[in-house]
Amino acid sequence: MAKETFNLTPETRLSAELKAGKLRRAYFLYGEEVFLTGVYAEKIAKLAGAETGDGLNLLKMRGAPDMDVLSDFAESMPFFAECKCVRITDIDAEALDNDQSKRLISLIEQLPDTTVLVIAMTGVEVDDKKPKAKTKKLIQTIEKCGAVCRFSFLPVEKTSAMAVKKAAKSGCTLSPENARHLSELCGQSLTLIQNEVEKLCSFQQSGEITREAIDRLTPRMIDASTFALADLILARKTAGALRLMDDLFTQQTDPVIILSSLSGAFVDYYRAKLAIKAGKPPRTASKDFQYFGGRAYYFEQTFTPARRVSEDYIKTCLEVLFRTNLLLNSSKADRQTLLERAVIEMTSARQV
Repeated sequence: MAKETFNLTPETRLSAELKAGKLRRAYFLYGEEVFLTGVYAEKIAKLAGAETGDGLNLLKMRGAPDMDVLSDFAESMPFFAECKCVRITDIDAEALDNDQSKRLISLIEQLPDTTVLVIAMTGVEVDDKKPKAKTKKLIQTIEKCGAVCRFSFLPVEKTSAMAVKKAAKSGCTLSPENARHLSELCGQSLTLIQNEVEKLCSFQQSGEITREAIDRLTPRMIDASTFALADLILARKTAGALRLMDDLFTQQTDPVIILSSLSGAFVDYYRAKLAIKAGKPPRTASKDFQYFGGRAYYFEQTFTPARRVSEDYIKTCLEVLFRTNLLLNSSKADRQTLLERAVIEMTSARQV
């Protein structure tokens, strides 16, 4: 397994520290699960006492910070509190000029004990496998005096349980089975799940949230939809696959995006087949292929259907998808028709 680029602090450890009232001087929070990233940023600011002093102990900044303002605030004493907090959202370290970058690094290295710095990445992706120089320097500097925490999508069991609790608080009932279905439609994103449960409860008012209501009111995430589509193709359920594709077209999903995501799903099937042949379990294989969060979840679900089909059949499907991609980019034929033909060809292909 590839070595982690950064020395990450697990969420469980961060949570335990905050519950115990322990604060570090600096935090870098990022990952797929932006809901948790935001929640922990708020927890840290609250624990630092930033809600006291009539707002004078909290400085919020977004993007590239004004270094003069940041330095003046960070180096001054808190107002009737033990600490003050700087919260910077979505900083792009690579967009800083060399002087700004050096000043920021120096400030973090010399943060007084009375100031807590939180950098929360909720709208900017962080490449933690091959980070660029300034981003890597920033994160590694925070490692030395604080904590770097990556929030991946939670397992479907946890997200569905949270959906059940949220529905109950709004006076509605959501069964574990329907909560799991909702979680999978939302790609396990807590932000989407929270929003969709609120919408469903508002529509339902009270009583049980049915599977029918979920399917009618909740838009499908493209990953969840295309993996469901791939499963129908592998099961040779042509009619079901075409109906699901029609749903995606009705939602005005770009055919190119459908094909790209579907091709990715079949690449995952092929990788799962190779892992099965090598005797590797799903969790180990997902780490070997460097899948994380929701991506790891979907990949691990491919092992069961991959066992039912041959390696040659998966290769045939990949060839069909490759040819369809060429046609989408060069032919004047209707794109929806090309995708439908590809689905029919794959479900009709001979199993070796």
